[in-house]
Amino acid sequence: MPTLTSSPIETYLLAGQAAPLACGVCQYENRISAERCHKCVAPLSIARQASKRKQFPKRIAVIGAAGIGKTTYLGMLLDMLMRRTVSLETTLLGPQSISLQQMTTTALAAGWYPDKTPRDPEQWHWVHCQVGCARRRRKIDAVFVDFPGEALAASIDHPEDFPAVRAMLTDCAGIMVLADASRLRAGEHDDDYLSLKLLSMASDLRTGSKRWLRRPALPPLAFVLTKSDTSPSCMDDPLGFAENHAHSLWTDVQRRFPVSEAFAATVVGASGPRVVAGRRCQVPLRVEPRGVVEPFGWLLSHLN
Repeated sequence: MPTLTSSPIETYLLAGQAAPLACGVCQYENRISAERCHKCVAPLSIARQASKRKQFPKRIAVIGAAGIGKTTYLGMLLDMLMRRTVSLETTLLGPQSISLQQMTTTALAAGWYPDKTPRDPEQWHWVHCQVGCARRRRKIDAVFVDFPGEALAASIDHPEDFPAVRAMLTDCAGIMVLADASRLRAGEHDDDYLSLKLLSMASDLRTGSKRWLRRPALPPLAFVLTKSDTSPSCMDDPLGFAENHAHSLWTDVQRRFPVSEAFAATVVGASGPRVVAGRRCQVPLRVEPRGVVEPFGWLLSHLN
């Protein structure tokens, strides 16, 4: 004969699973158990960390064309911050924040530059970190992502394809514009147009946002000249180099963003050609970072 038993239904557990979790980047509401945002594919660990700390992270938009060294620069920046070689006390939050540093340092140690960032958003490297600097009493939670240049270019005409780009530019607390000093010195300015379009988009998005009423000024902007080891004049005088070799872009930066500064940075002391599988490519000859942390530290000190 069957025996009847009673078991209490813990409905609060069901209600907890049904509660939405807002993405820390685009504010899209996702299932509480999801690992990535359904809209922008950002890791939801950023939102969970923000919920625990009761502090919304400040988004830093890093933009620049393909092949200018965004991955190498950001990876070395994280490595230097984590090695405590500078005055900024940094803690990486979440396992996904370590991938960029690991990939960059592993590649440089083997005598290669890190691989190009894939176009697939699920393979992008998101970084969520907590940074403390001398000018602030409280530490800052910052979020940035290594966008591929192709995704940045495609987001101008088709923003729905990469919503994370639009979300970062809409309400970012700071902007880093990376430009290749070697290309600028050679008179190549094709990359400038992409940065000009993205900066115009960022300005227009913030002007049309309701939060603009509470923000009297645009975010601070750090103009970083990468691969400056190829041009000694760039390392000695980055402002003069920007005015002489990137006049249109630098003028637009100063006009749109009153709080802006130019920096020169390099990860390697020198690079040289190497033939691999019948193809000639540039490889780092020695790792000698200079001016890598200064743009990030300046940007943090000027965040609203």
